[in-house]
Order: sequence, then C-alpha cells, then structure tokens
Amino acid sequence: MSHLKIAIRYYSRSGSTQKLATAIGSAIGVPAKPISEPLTEPVELLFLGGAPYIAGHLNRHLQQFIQALTSQQVTRIAVFSTSNWQGSIVTQVTKNLRDPALQVLHSDFACRGAFGKLNRQHPTITECAAAGRYAQQIVAQLKDS
Repeated sequence: MSHLKIAIRYYSRSGSTQKLATAIGSAIGVPAKPISEPLTEPVELLFLGGAPYIAGHLNRHLQQFIQALTSQQVTRIAVFSTSNWQGSIVTQVTKNLRDPALQVLHSDFACRGAFGKLNRQHPTITECAAAGRYAQQIVAQLKDS
C-alpha cells in the first residue's frame, strides 16, 4: 500500500472541529472538506471529525453522513473530535455505522473545543499540531502494513 487514497470530512458548528480538520489536512496534504461535500471516489482512509453535543449525541447531519457510508466507499475510518469536556466520538461513530464491513480505527484524536465563551482558545496551536502528528502516524502505519 504505497499510496493511500485519503479523504477528510468533518462537521463543525463552532469552528473547532474545522480547525482540527484543516490542521490534519495540512499535515498530510489532503484537503479538509465539510460533510456537505460527498465522497466522490472510494478511499482507503477517511478522517472523520465531529463533536458530541447534547447528552453525547452527534449532530443529525453527521449521523446521516455516517449512516450512509459503505465499505465500497471507505475501508477505514480514523476519528477526530472536539468537545467542551474532551469526549471522544468513536463510540457514537461506530454505533451509527450501517455497514458492518467498515473498520473504525481504535486510535483517535480528541481535544477541547470552543463552547460559547468557554474554551474559546481551543483547539490551540499545540492541539492542532498534535492532530496533524496523529494523522501522519496513522497514514505511516497504514502505508507500512
């Protein structure tokens, strides 16, 4: 697997997850796009970003995007997320998948995100850089496998 086909999609209400998506895209040379832009070709790796909202649920648009994914479109999903309380969304992503052949990687990236006036400085430059390193590590691991 010398050249991976990779895509980045995210849902961001406050802009925090978009900041991480942009950092990930810069780190691996792939444009970060909102989930409103569908995948146009099959990818081996999808970096998928979002945030848990009320009671830890995903936004309905992100849920619908996840539910529509198929193993013909995507082989593996790497999750990244922002939240006011640093919660990961791996469990919610996995629960919303309809295609059992899709693989969600166990390794994810989560950091604080802005919530109104709370945590407005997040994600920080350091957190964005860490998200980029996370993406580079995932890509390197998959290229080596």
